[in-house]
Amino acid sequence: MNTMRAVVWEGPQRLRLATLPRPALLAPDDALLRVTHASTCGTDLHIYRGAVPGFEPGTVIGHEFVGVVAAAGPAVKSLRPGQRAACADFIACGECESCAAGRHAQCAERRLFGFSGLQPRLDGGLAEYVRVPRADVALTPLADGADPRFGLLSGDVMPTALGALQRLALAPGERLAVVGAGPVGVLTAWLAARRGAEVLLLEANPARAARARSGGLAVAEIAVGQPLSDAALGLAGMFDAAVDAVGGETGLKTALAALRPRGRLVGAGSQAGRFELDWGALMQREIALQFVIGDPIGLRGEVAAAMADCEPALDLMFSDRLRLDEVPDYFAALYRRERFKALVCVAEERT
Repeated sequence: MNTMRAVVWEGPQRLRLATLPRPALLAPDDALLRVTHASTCGTDLHIYRGAVPGFEPGTVIGHEFVGVVAAAGPAVKSLRPGQRAACADFIACGECESCAAGRHAQCAERRLFGFSGLQPRLDGGLAEYVRVPRADVALTPLADGADPRFGLLSGDVMPTALGALQRLALAPGERLAVVGAGPVGVLTAWLAARRGAEVLLLEANPARAARARSGGLAVAEIAVGQPLSDAALGLAGMFDAAVDAVGGETGLKTALAALRPRGRLVGAGSQAGRFELDWGALMQREIALQFVIGDPIGLRGEVAAAMADCEPALDLMFSDRLRLDEVPDYFAALYRRERFKALVCVAEERT
């Protein structure tokens, strides 16, 4: 058969399981990956709700996936057909000045899987097959028997969490506020706590707060839009560092409100649109503000080393197990914040 099933975007809040032609190799350094497992991500919700300008109907979504190499072009050197592999959530050339310096997220060729509109279209991994350009750069061999959830986390969530913590360079005992108990926030908090920081998650959704607590993480529940000074004593202006793992105006401003003077903030949640900040107040408080795009290629070694630290959190990171045909309905529940993160079994039956 030369067809496959894939989840495609048809318009705001409209996904469909479609039958499409199986992708073909288009360049010598392409590989074709037969997807065995994929995952859902909060970033996909921006696509789902129609917030990405110019996003093309028919684009296959999904940027977290692992599988088996089905075919490889003649220029692919590090992988062979039949080999398991995990994929980065984006492609990069691996050759330019930015890539050579380990800044693959700034490569001029950077394209996110499952994305179109703001970047040239690159169909994603909520499908039975994916064409992977620059395969030697984007794909990482996955050991036989390795839990596929490790590979899924390595593509986006883990490098985003690690990138945020690298930027902050926390000293043992420093206080860290993490805004948002979604997958990136939970993993950031998990890793920071194991490195000696005093960590508190700030979350507005009671179910997500309870889920994080079940993993042994400290959580303070705050209402959406509630001033942090009204939420609880000891939250506003009390933290050495903060990570916004939500994105948007509310997440960023909540994180800023948590910081003491000379505090450091890393924005790890997706940002879109425009909103105002009180730059004068930030200057007077000497706040350091920067953003991070997780780089699964540049941080490949660090990601592999950190996986042992997060093994106890695997069940905490994935709340549901789905078939590919269940994904469209799952996104509707995910959009309502009724679900957390799914392990999508594409090429195996659920057990």
